Amino acid sequence: MTRELLPKYDRKSIMRIILILLLVWGLILLPLHFGSKPKTYDLKLNDVSPYDIEAPRSVIDVEATERRAQEAKLQVANKMYVSDTISTQAVNRVRSFLEIVNEKRNDLYGLEDGKRKKPSSADFSRASAQLISALSQNFELPFEVDRVRALLEQDAEHFSSFKSHLLNAAVVIMKEPLDQKRLQESINRQVALLDEKEEFYREDIDHVQAMLRLLLEANVKFNQEATDNARQDAYEAVKANPILINRGTRIISQGDIVTPEKLRLLSDLNLSSSSDPDWRQLAGEAVYVFTIVLIAVFYLLARRKDATHYNRMYLVLFIALYIPFLISAYLGKYYNLAPPVYFTTVVLAAYFGFELSVVMSTGLLLLVLPFTAFNAKFFVVAACGILVAAALTRGVTKQDSFAKLILGTVLVNIFSTFAFSLLNRESWQVVSISIATTVISALVSVVAAIGLMPLFEFLFNAVSPLRLIDLSQPGHPLLKRLFLEAPGTSQHSMMVANLADSAAEAIGANALICRVGAYYHDVGKLENPLYFTENQVNVNPHDQISARESYEIITRHPEASLEMGRKYRLPIPVLQIAHEHHGTTLLQYFYHKAKEEAKEQGLPEPNKDDWRYHTPLPSTRESAVVMLADSTEAAMKSAGIDNLEEAESLMRDIFRIKIDQNQLVKSGLSFADIELILQAFLQVYSGHFHERIKYPEPEKEE
Repeated sequence: MTRELLPKYDRKSIMRIILILLLVWGLILLPLHFGSKPKTYDLKLNDVSPYDIEAPRSVIDVEATERRAQEAKLQVANKMYVSDTISTQAVNRVRSFLEIVNEKRNDLYGLEDGKRKKPSSADFSRASAQLISALSQNFELPFEVDRVRALLEQDAEHFSSFKSHLLNAAVVIMKEPLDQKRLQESINRQVALLDEKEEFYREDIDHVQAMLRLLLEANVKFNQEATDNARQDAYEAVKANPILINRGTRIISQGDIVTPEKLRLLSDLNLSSSSDPDWRQLAGEAVYVFTIVLIAVFYLLARRKDATHYNRMYLVLFIALYIPFLISAYLGKYYNLAPPVYFTTVVLAAYFGFELSVVMSTGLLLLVLPFTAFNAKFFVVAACGILVAAALTRGVTKQDSFAKLILGTVLVNIFSTFAFSLLNRESWQVVSISIATTVISALVSVVAAIGLMPLFEFLFNAVSPLRLIDLSQPGHPLLKRLFLEAPGTSQHSMMVANLADSAAEAIGANALICRVGAYYHDVGKLENPLYFTENQVNVNPHDQISARESYEIITRHPEASLEMGRKYRLPIPVLQIAHEHHGTTLLQYFYHKAKEEAKEQGLPEPNKDDWRYHTPLPSTRESAVVMLADSTEAAMKSAGIDNLEEAESLMRDIFRIKIDQNQLVKSGLSFADIELILQAFLQVYSGHFHERIKYPEPEKEE
């Protein structure tokens, strides 16, 4: 007996749902597309703009972003890498240089006849020329003759000092990563340190410096791949964080010359009359609308069993959503905080309840957002207002509740707008304008919803709590007739209403609909009130007619109740209860009477199915509750039970029969619900029986 999440539909029903979905999708997409489309301007290159034009939405400044990305790319320094091979080769070059010089010195100062030579000036000149030639062949470097000759003319101790200091300096220098500039700085630094040493020959300063500059080279090299990667990374980093032109930024002022860059911005923002249609935006809008509509349809299908959810009310639902949507198509573009979404909230909460009102109003809020260029303030303020308006409308049961509804919705708009404005550090002028706009929007939309609710009730026979309360008053013409013409039925209906109200509250169904439905469920008995036992006094007219005639009269009253209810424009949930409260129940008494008549007349036994009510099974929880309450009250009165134990036993028998006859399969009631209903009935009868605790008799005094 529990409800499915979604119903099973035949192919025809599925096609109808798909067609309705597509129709609603189109009716929403067209206004959304044209309503969210910004105003366009007929401006051409080098025109003088007569307008102040602001960006209707945030957009990426592609050209400025590209320019900044290229600048970032150019600012990346060349990437270098340290080569240990170059460092080693440089030190080895110094060693080779010294070895070549040392060999030439050995030749120059070698032994002759067992004695060391004493070179002449000509020998030094010749040796210098030979040494330069040897060095040039090995190093291809421009060595100066004077420096080379100075190295040859040094004595052994002097040259040994030069050699060690030169090599040590080269080793120290090449341990560092050096480009050409840093190499020269490092050489100068090492030479300065040598100049401070006492054991160093001061005249060798220039020679050491000159040789280091000739023989050493920078040990860092340009890395093309690393440089390209670094520059590309810098470029991509800027592209990943593009320059944004925020919504509301003035992109062209009155009197400005339209430059290529400004013309491109107009095109990007679809503000130019010569811009091509933005098919990408249209596709996005289509998918956006379709998604929201599809979610709404699935939600409505899942709620198909609710007492307030029947075909005519779909029209109420659509109108309550579509009117504010169309109005928002205009207001949202010029007054971002003005769309009247609270109209939908109040109407839907009154007719469908809190949950559906919040869900569908949120869907409307999402559809209206593109009109406001997805204004975050509007979304936050409207969401708060929807929750409060739906909660306050749910509790509307009398006229003075309207004042609370209006005041509550206005106040939450003031507070939420003020809070959002403070968080965003808006100026006091902007804050005051925003509050004034939201207050006017809330006030007008809520008042309009309250004022138009009677029109909804008149045109669509919709049902609201206030209308149900009005129908429950004894002064209603049908209830007056019932009280005067069928007083027993009137009393029966009052008791059924008490039972149904209590049970509905226990299971979370609509108690007000149950109560009002119970009041009117038997108004069809007014056609023949004396043929129903509760209205009979001593005489039973059924004793004078056949079982078939009695069956026709008794089973006629649900149809008669439906007809009378339509005549008096009772709302559909009440009509459902009147029509469904007997379902296909078997009329046991008249069926057995028919069997006896057939036996006496020698006829075959009648078919049991011919003696059932032929009305629909209860299709809502409210209808099922009234069915159980009606059967229970009639049986209790007939049995004359006056204690809870017997009452519970009888109720369980009645409930079991209803279950066995499959009367509750479409109601959505679970077995847990049925147990709660039974306990609620017992609670009502416990007060009806006036049971009290039995006190012990007082002991007699001696």
